[in-house]
Amino acid sequence: MTARVTTLKGASAGAYYVEALPSYYLDSGEPKGVWHGRGAELLGLHGELIDDEFLAVMAGLRPGTDGEVHLGRVMGDSSVRGFDVTASAPKSVSVMFAVGDDDTRRHVLEAHDTAVRVMIDWIETHAHTRFRITGQVSVVDAEGIVAAAFRQHTSRALDPQLHTHVVVSNRVRSPDRRWLALDARSLMLDQRTLSAIYHSTLRSQLSGRLGVVWEPAENGIAEISGIPEAVLEEFSSRTLDVQRRIDAKLDRFIDTFERQPTPRERWRLEREAVIDSRPLKATAVDGESLHEGWTRQADATGFDPYWLVADVVGPPRAQALDTDIASAAVKAAVDALVERQSSWRPAELTREIAATLPTDIAIDPAEIVGVLDSLTSQAIAAYCVDISRPVPDGVAVRRDGRPFAESVADRAITTPEILAQEERLTAWAQRRLADPGLDSTTAPDLSSRRLTAPQAQTAAAVAGTADLVLVVGPAGTGKTTALAPAVAQLQAEGRPVFGVAPSAAAADVLGSETGVGADTIDKLLVEHSGRRPPDHRYDLPAGSTIIVDEAGMIATDRFDRLAELADTKAWRIALVGDPLQFSAVGRGGMFQFLLDAHGGIELDQVHRFINQWERDASLQLRQGDPAVAKIYDLHDRLHGGTLTRMTGQALDEWWTARHNGDNVVLAAPTNDTIINLNRAAQQMRLDAGELDPRGRTTEAGPARYQIHVGDEIVTRQNDRQIRTDRGLAVHNRDRWHVDTVHRNGDITAYGTTGRVRLPAGYVADHVELGYAQTSHATQGRTVDRSILLLDTPCDVRGIYVPMTRGREHNSAYIVTTGEQTPADVFAESIARSWIDQPALARQTELTGQNLHKPGGLPAVELRTLLRTRTDLNRQIGHINNDSRQLPRQMAQLERAKEQAVSQLGSDRSRLKHAHDTLAAHDRPLRRRGHEIEIANAHRAADYLPADIDKTAAKIAELDTKITDLHHKIETNNKLSPSVPQLQKRLDNVNDRLHDDFTVRRRQNTLDPPAHVTNQIGERPTGGHTADAWDRAAAQIDQHITAFGPAKFLQSGSGLPHPAARESHAITGGLIRGLRDTRSRELDGPSLGIGR
Repeated sequence: MTARVTTLKGASAGAYYVEALPSYYLDSGEPKGVWHGRGAELLGLHGELIDDEFLAVMAGLRPGTDGEVHLGRVMGDSSVRGFDVTASAPKSVSVMFAVGDDDTRRHVLEAHDTAVRVMIDWIETHAHTRFRITGQVSVVDAEGIVAAAFRQHTSRALDPQLHTHVVVSNRVRSPDRRWLALDARSLMLDQRTLSAIYHSTLRSQLSGRLGVVWEPAENGIAEISGIPEAVLEEFSSRTLDVQRRIDAKLDRFIDTFERQPTPRERWRLEREAVIDSRPLKATAVDGESLHEGWTRQADATGFDPYWLVADVVGPPRAQALDTDIASAAVKAAVDALVERQSSWRPAELTREIAATLPTDIAIDPAEIVGVLDSLTSQAIAAYCVDISRPVPDGVAVRRDGRPFAESVADRAITTPEILAQEERLTAWAQRRLADPGLDSTTAPDLSSRRLTAPQAQTAAAVAGTADLVLVVGPAGTGKTTALAPAVAQLQAEGRPVFGVAPSAAAADVLGSETGVGADTIDKLLVEHSGRRPPDHRYDLPAGSTIIVDEAGMIATDRFDRLAELADTKAWRIALVGDPLQFSAVGRGGMFQFLLDAHGGIELDQVHRFINQWERDASLQLRQGDPAVAKIYDLHDRLHGGTLTRMTGQALDEWWTARHNGDNVVLAAPTNDTIINLNRAAQQMRLDAGELDPRGRTTEAGPARYQIHVGDEIVTRQNDRQIRTDRGLAVHNRDRWHVDTVHRNGDITAYGTTGRVRLPAGYVADHVELGYAQTSHATQGRTVDRSILLLDTPCDVRGIYVPMTRGREHNSAYIVTTGEQTPADVFAESIARSWIDQPALARQTELTGQNLHKPGGLPAVELRTLLRTRTDLNRQIGHINNDSRQLPRQMAQLERAKEQAVSQLGSDRSRLKHAHDTLAAHDRPLRRRGHEIEIANAHRAADYLPADIDKTAAKIAELDTKITDLHHKIETNNKLSPSVPQLQKRLDNVNDRLHDDFTVRRRQNTLDPPAHVTNQIGERPTGGHTADAWDRAAAQIDQHITAFGPAKFLQSGSGLPHPAARESHAITGGLIRGLRDTRSRELDGPSLGIGR
């Protein structure tokens, strides 16, 4: 069993451990509790605890003060008093304690106690509290915890079950010496880490003490090798019987008094059930008597108790933790996490390191926590990158190196390889979505059913030309109804189309309901990964459309391989699924991440349910809205009670529905519960005579079911070698009815794919009863009635999927305690989400980055970008224009000056000649014969001075212009080198505006706002008109977001800024283009589209 943490509330929480807990075990000699933790030491609490001191601590009081001194804030009736961390040894260890000699039992107890102490050390080392520092909630290291350990040796049924209840008080001392509440998030988040530390230490201790060898661990827990399964089962035999007796007494009490029992009443009822389950004449029992009884019980199974222990005990095994072992453990731990998670906290890495350490490693128990923390740090340094919010310089930090302001849950690390893979997929999607392509105009018309607008859009897009299509299909929204006409259109056009899904069963459903050839995504990838060419069915040409169903369940590794293959083969991809149903086994979440970044076509109208309220409620349920619990409760869909009563009622509803002819699914969260339900359902059929108890049977599956003729079974492994009489392979989760049980153990069965003979070996390993199935297995099924038995915590997907399978009715039978109603449990489950998040998504969440663009830019930012674009265009244009024009202007000015200077020289020469002529001839006795020369000289002397002055002034003006132009050229020469940088800024602005345009185009395609449809009407389906509409809609949305109301589109008035006028002109052009395209295609009116 794993370590588990339970919150302890109410005034009676402490009383359970000193009053009720010992009474369960009928005075069997269980030891008193023991104090642990530095906080206990600070309160003067040491060694074996005294009841009154323990009760005082649990009440938030300082022991020994007669209740007058509180440890921090006064606790109320509903206050959290503490936390029960229960560490349980594997059953094989408890068996060794049960039947071993005194020395063996001593070693087992000491090993168990040591493992518990190490677990407590880890809790204390990583304990925190919270308080305000300068108004901000801060998470600081606690100076010690107050813990009490209550070791128990048996279960309530008196089967051997070595375990310890570690009660951690909800009071720790802060660095400023106050007693404050424990920040319990680490406890709750790291239950598996606590379990791994306990079990790893226990294995090491017992290997070193008794030389035992261990089986491979399952879910972190390993059994001692060599102890027979039959013995382990024998020593668990009474537990289920006692639980049924307890449930019966609780049910009787509730029926009689019409209320839940108080905690003390519940304890008494449980004790009575334990007493009732014991053999007659037995009243109380001491520890020695228990061991004698267990020894006889083991002997009765055919195994001698002495040899049972002697065969597994050997020389002590211990080796030091050297560098090679440590490095191997660290590498194995990181590899294990990489298989399952996209990111993790350091404590999760510690968990894997503890689990991977060899079982015979000898480390001083006092040093184990320090060693684990050191190995965790080494692993982070060697293999990981931190994706948490960076730690600012100079801020105060905790022991873990994180700032006080950071929650203990807000640390995340991953590997560079995971980040690179996710970034590669993100870039792949962005590249493919950049070109929206053209939708098909005719695909929706091929549907045999009337399609909703999103269904028609899905059909048109999948049958179109876009390289990537994203479609969200919540439960019951008609996903395959939308895909079927797309497949028909592609096939009619001769364009190859193929479907893939995570499972063969899902691929079969996709193929049968849409008409597409389909198989598993693994099969497609395998066919293209070998040396031989792929089979012709999978050798799809360029331009083929691959429909990926249940895309939310595809692991990131497979997604990455599919993306690479699609690029290599030039395939189109249509991703279809619901990211809020069950996700991939292992790393996943990329489908949701892409939807968050880019949006998708969302089928938002639920068709599956006959009740309108359930259609609406299913969408609330999908979104994880806890308020929907009240709606289901109001319609009598939630039932609560003990496990026995809820199991019985769920089976009764299942039985009645079957006999009413309904197709019904019975679901539960875990395989263990499914095994019990399957056995009970089969027994009901045997009791009713529907199965012949005298007929031949054969053993099937790991649960060792006895299969009868007439039983309903499921196959649990794909086997392409086993084929039905129709030539179809057997798939995982195929459902069958047993027709014949053959002498050799073969089974002949029939199902929807035909009749098949399942070989005995396959039956023994891969066949199960099919009356009940896990919640995960119900995904993709549609039935008349769905019944969920909820007996263990789950998240929203564990509720949403099984509660949306039934068309007519979906109900939940919820195991409750006296503290919660079924609606409470239902609501708590809905509020949880355990899905793996991509590392990029976690990084974005923690650092507040905006790596993607899930929506259009806000108005202020968009307006700034548009204005910046206009300004940069003008600036770059001005510089480039000056670079071209200014030298031309300079040349013109210089030519003009050269001509003016020449003219000035000529005029001055002519004026001088005129003056010389007059001086020589314009005198008495010399005029005769020179009259014409004298007249010309006088004329020149009269007008040339003015011309000379004018020319000189022109030259001076040209000089000024040339000087000014020289300055302009010099300035331009200085600015010209900046053009590349300005262009780079402009390119960046254009890229951001283009991204915004693309986002708005995609969003308006999916959900156009009124200010778009008011201008250009509703979006047409497919073709060039749809493409023109998409571009016009995006531009209208961008323009109105940036610059204001739609009225501006009519005239362009009121737009003083050049950027607004430029945007208005572009918008008008696209609107006119849409009008012209629509007119050409419709050959009709323009529908009044405004200019």
